[in-house]
Amino acid sequence: MMAQTVARRGSELVADSVDMNGLLDQIDLNRLIEHVDINRVLDRVDVDRILARVDVNKIVARVDLDAVMSRVDVNAIADRIDMNALIEKTELGDILARSSSTIFSEGIDLVRSQAVGLDTFIARWVDRLLGRGTRRPPAPLGPRRLVNVDARR
Repeated sequence: MMAQTVARRGSELVADSVDMNGLLDQIDLNRLIEHVDINRVLDRVDVDRILARVDVNKIVARVDLDAVMSRVDVNAIADRIDMNALIEKTELGDILARSSSTIFSEGIDLVRSQAVGLDTFIARWVDRLLGRGTRRPPAPLGPRRLVNVDARR
């Protein structure tokens, strides 16, 4: 252990005293890199310190978002959505229930009004066939509580 410490300190002193620019011109960097244990080097790298120096906004500004989005499979994302859970977390279920009941109610009202119209039509034909003429008072527009007072005048 002491030998490693001495060797490390000796290499630091030599490196400090050597003209690195002149030395690098003479060294074949590829041969030198072949002897470097990259994993040991990476173990000593402080990644947090490096990332603290990175300007993320500059990097994001260089990203082509159209190219990124063209690679996104939106259908695959949609397939992963749990619609029941989504509806439970929103008011969408209540809205759908209200709109469904409203549509159903309006449909029932339409059928009822058509039935009233058909009933009136049949009553007129029966009156004609029986020769009653127009002695019958006009038919009501609908149930008293549902018909607007102004519509009866």
